[in-house]
Amino acid sequence: MREMGKMGRRILIFGLSILLLLVLAGFTQVWAQGQIEIRHISVLDSSGRERTPPIFSSTEKIGFSVTCYNLQLVDRIYFEFCVKGPEGQPLFTHTGNSIEGNMGSGGSRIKDIPIVQFYENPGRYIYEAKVIATITTGPLYVVKNMDFYIYSPSITLSYPTNGAKDLIDKPLTFRWVSSGATKYRVYVDDDKGFYNCLFQTGSGEYPDPEMGYFQYPPTPRDPRQKLAGGVVYWWKVEGLDSEGNVVAKTPIPFSFSLKETAPSATTKDLAVTDIVLDKEATLGELKFDVSVKNQGGMAVSNTRVNLYVNGVPVIPHQVLAFINTAETKTLAFLYGPSKERIVTVSAAVDFPDDNMKNNMLTETFTLPPEPKVYGPEEIWNIIKKFIKDLGILKELEGYTLGEMTLVPEGDINRELMKFEEGKAKVVGAEIEVVK
Repeated sequence: MREMGKMGRRILIFGLSILLLLVLAGFTQVWAQGQIEIRHISVLDSSGRERTPPIFSSTEKIGFSVTCYNLQLVDRIYFEFCVKGPEGQPLFTHTGNSIEGNMGSGGSRIKDIPIVQFYENPGRYIYEAKVIATITTGPLYVVKNMDFYIYSPSITLSYPTNGAKDLIDKPLTFRWVSSGATKYRVYVDDDKGFYNCLFQTGSGEYPDPEMGYFQYPPTPRDPRQKLAGGVVYWWKVEGLDSEGNVVAKTPIPFSFSLKETAPSATTKDLAVTDIVLDKEATLGELKFDVSVKNQGGMAVSNTRVNLYVNGVPVIPHQVLAFINTAETKTLAFLYGPSKERIVTVSAAVDFPDDNMKNNMLTETFTLPPEPKVYGPEEIWNIIKKFIKDLGILKELEGYTLGEMTLVPEGDINRELMKFEEGKAKVVGAEIEVVK
């Protein structure tokens, strides 16, 4: 009985030891987790900035960061970064980052991860950060999650709406919604093709905005960039990453116009409104008509108007002797022959007024070819091609063309050239044979 009592105590003591070990182990894990906290996690754009709200384009690069705080000295702290789908399925995992297990603040980050590596469908994704501490009893960890969103690359223009007219905003603020970008480039032009763009951010004193809006400068340093009333302008936006690569853009540009205000009595504003190529102009003799309108509030006299054809000034220049307010006048310029069929023509008013942007206008023209002069034999052969009656053709054998009349009246050579080029066809013919 005595021996059995001793054995029972051993079993009891052993059982208590196991229980104590389990309690101590449990206490150790809870204590260690309480000493390591994740203070903050974030999703970063390609420049390393935290994006709020966390919305990204699928064409971007992305980064993840985690900040923790350690109250107890440990062997080492490791970090795991994981991206999961909306149902919690792992899509991307990065391990290997670590720091010494010192007390105090710590953290880690990864960057420049192409989103296409894990992107499946537009919508919600989950970033899971795990901080692992190694202590003598084994590794312990804490986890923190946050949602972020990825969409196909796009930028939706919000304001001004497409076709907006007579805006009176002072200043005018452009607004848009994006699938995500590090910064944005705003373009404004009076040409839908944005050729030789009037205004864009990202250069000079106007940096690319980082948010979805931009306030157009009411008084830009370059007078040409000042928006005028009554003019149709176009605007578009591109989303860029930190390296300037386009990650999203406007599907189509939007147009808008500002309300036109009556010019004051002291406003000076001469505008070149049109350049017209004369209907009879050919490669051998070019003639252009330039229209100038006085859009200011005062009459102007003795103003020089210059014309340039393919960059070469036309001599002599013309002088606008007098033009009253709201009046339009047209000046004719003779250029002479041209060796090129496509010419770029610019007309400029030599007048320092209050709206220099409209002092010059440029147009491109395709000139008609020099008319071909057909000889009598060529004309006769062309005419005979249009005669399908073999009897008439047989009767015409041995005859030559002495005279031809075009009905209705017109230039025979020009019309025959259209036939040869396939631009005209015969709908009727009458031949009078004189023996």
